[in-house]
Amino acid sequence: MTKDLLLAIRWLGKHPLFTASVTAILALGIGANTAVFSVVDAVLLRPLPYESSERLVRIEESSAKVPMNGVPAQDYLEWRERSDLFDRTVPFIKDFVTISGAGEPDQISALRTSAELFSVLGARAQLGRALIESDGEFNAPNSAVISDRLWRRQWNADPGVVGRSLAVSGTLFTIAGVMPPDFEFSSSDIDLWTPLRLTPASTNNLQVLGRVKKGLAVKQVESAMQVVGHRLEDRNPQQRAGLQVTVSPWRETVQRQYELTLVFILIAVGLILLVACADVGGLLLSRAVQRQKEIAIRASLGAGFWRVTQQLLAESLVLALLGSIAGMAVAHYALQFLVKQMAALPFAVPHMQRVAINGRVLLFNTVLCLLLACLFSIAPVLLALKTDLQLTVRSGQGASSSKHSARIFSILIASEAAFAFLLLVGSGLMIRSLIRLQEADHGLRPDHVLTMRVPLGTSTQPRPPGQYDTKPRQMAYYRELIDRLRGVPGVGSVAVVNNLPLSGVNTTTPVQAAGGPMTLTMTRTISPQYFSTMGIPLVAGRTFTEADQASAPGVAVVNEFLARQLFSGRDPIGQMMPSAERDAPSVMVVGVVRNTTQNNYDQPAKGEVYRPYQQFIFGAFMSTIVVRTSADPLSLASTLSKEVWALDPNQPVVKVQTMNQVIANSIWRPRFSAWIFSALGVLAILLTFVGVYGVVAYTATLKAREVAIRVALGATPRNVIAVILRDAMIPLGAGLAISFAGALLLSRLLASLLYEVAGTDPITYLSAGALVLAIGIVASAGPAWRAAKGDPLQALRNE
Repeated sequence: MTKDLLLAIRWLGKHPLFTASVTAILALGIGANTAVFSVVDAVLLRPLPYESSERLVRIEESSAKVPMNGVPAQDYLEWRERSDLFDRTVPFIKDFVTISGAGEPDQISALRTSAELFSVLGARAQLGRALIESDGEFNAPNSAVISDRLWRRQWNADPGVVGRSLAVSGTLFTIAGVMPPDFEFSSSDIDLWTPLRLTPASTNNLQVLGRVKKGLAVKQVESAMQVVGHRLEDRNPQQRAGLQVTVSPWRETVQRQYELTLVFILIAVGLILLVACADVGGLLLSRAVQRQKEIAIRASLGAGFWRVTQQLLAESLVLALLGSIAGMAVAHYALQFLVKQMAALPFAVPHMQRVAINGRVLLFNTVLCLLLACLFSIAPVLLALKTDLQLTVRSGQGASSSKHSARIFSILIASEAAFAFLLLVGSGLMIRSLIRLQEADHGLRPDHVLTMRVPLGTSTQPRPPGQYDTKPRQMAYYRELIDRLRGVPGVGSVAVVNNLPLSGVNTTTPVQAAGGPMTLTMTRTISPQYFSTMGIPLVAGRTFTEADQASAPGVAVVNEFLARQLFSGRDPIGQMMPSAERDAPSVMVVGVVRNTTQNNYDQPAKGEVYRPYQQFIFGAFMSTIVVRTSADPLSLASTLSKEVWALDPNQPVVKVQTMNQVIANSIWRPRFSAWIFSALGVLAILLTFVGVYGVVAYTATLKAREVAIRVALGATPRNVIAVILRDAMIPLGAGLAISFAGALLLSRLLASLLYEVAGTDPITYLSAGALVLAIGIVASAGPAWRAAKGDPLQALRNE
């Protein structure tokens, strides 16, 4: 085999243009696949980077009587000491906190957790230390650990950050350490870890991580915990009816929307590689036809079929190796670009810190190289198998050279067309879906609207006593802030809302119509000018006024959907809102507004309740100021932020963006997918053009004798062009027909990513098919024209 490799290297060295062409095509296909696999491997495939991760479990409780979000603190305190089952259990709560004392005030995601979390995970700080057990004691100083991301953003990676003070929602903490950039747990956006100190009076619902005892199976532990659950149920049968305790292996599951997007991108680059393989197969086959006499002579001198196959395999292996090496360079730069684009998305993609070309990626690249080497060799080996040795030696070409090679060339053209069609259909569906999304009516007017989140407190605790720790104080703060911002030149109207549409926040209250089930209904607490600021039309009744104070009768505005759902056939104005909460104050519906986009762009409108913030304020930790301006909204962002800080210098102002940007960010997945698929579609078009051009150009030379005879018998150049184009278009059309079924299957898989576009959209299919045919015609036209303008006498003399 070594001799074959040396001969292959020598032969390829004598044909530098051919070698460079194959290497470049392979580099594009292999590089794209390696880069995307690096991301998929880091986000979806790689094992958790924790110590003894196979023994980590998630412990959860559920009840048939009362919806539960986590494990009640009282339950956890009762069974946390089960040392016969667990080495250690770690409770934690995700929170949104405000920080000050490090540049501008900010709101970040934080994890309040047992101080043993880092020792259980086997994680160490890159600077200073992680939380330790003594940090969880009630008389211990407040210590906090920050992420590498926050360290670089707020302190410019200052190594002297350890020991500095940081105000977290008004409480001072000392920074104990900085975690490494690749550390993640529970959520990819966590920037701060503080100790969670539980007492018998704690009422929080907790998430719980546990490490099971060595030698115990997860099922054994779950069975034992079920006994604990039954005991808790017996103590409180009314609230704990049907209590279940589940213990499952710890999985940091990526949201399905991320997972599907990455899987489809991987499929798309796989199609690119297949098109590249068909291109290379065509080039190798053309070389094999030219070398038929050489192969026949070697066979006549005693070289068996396997010996000839070895030589062809060696050449394919060297080409695949060159393509893989060049592909790694392409992958390096493609990965940098891809990571940069993903970092610009409006959320933190899980595990992106682990994306790198590592041993697993190199193994993937090596396997790909070997598979491609075998794949490239199929067409030349099949041709060698069909070669008539005696006729080849006598005439200089094989009897099969025109018949068998033409058949294989046709298969390659059909394959290129099929793979390109699949990719173009996927790209077209994504683009049409994105256009529908961008043209969608969201039920509001987003132009000239600036949004800025101005949160109070956190999701689990208010600000310190004396600030905004009570609802009246929160109401008073927002009333004063709105008055200040209304006076800024260029501001038309100002309002506050605790749950900005399409912001990813979901605040609900229970609503129960007479005789119907209890449903958690989207609820927004707003100031009077919210509807006019957001451009939401009033359908019936009235909106809120300044008279709707806490001392006034309770009022509400509902959207059209909820009005039909609760008051079908009746005028909703003046009706009382049904509530599932006992002793809930009576609330009268005073208005109906148009349905608007709520939490997700791709879900139809559901019921929605609006309450005046002066009567009912909640979820203030995510409250957003919305401002309608007469000029460019972003031009007022700095002035408005300064007004907020003039009222409270420690108040975070985050997520400053126009409403159009909010909408654009909410459709990140179709935008990103359409961009990726479009780029790959362009690459597929380029590779298909190169492949069809190369095949038709070479098959045209094989038909030189046939063309000369046709011309001698009176054929016109138009006739010659028609014959060559026909021979190219027939396999191209066959490839499109065959891939149609595959496109239907692909469209079904893409259904969850599409918006108001059918997976069988005829415009997309016809456009993709027409584009592939146009590529084939354009690529074939040049070789066909040259063949028609050739000298037939010279061709016959050569024969």
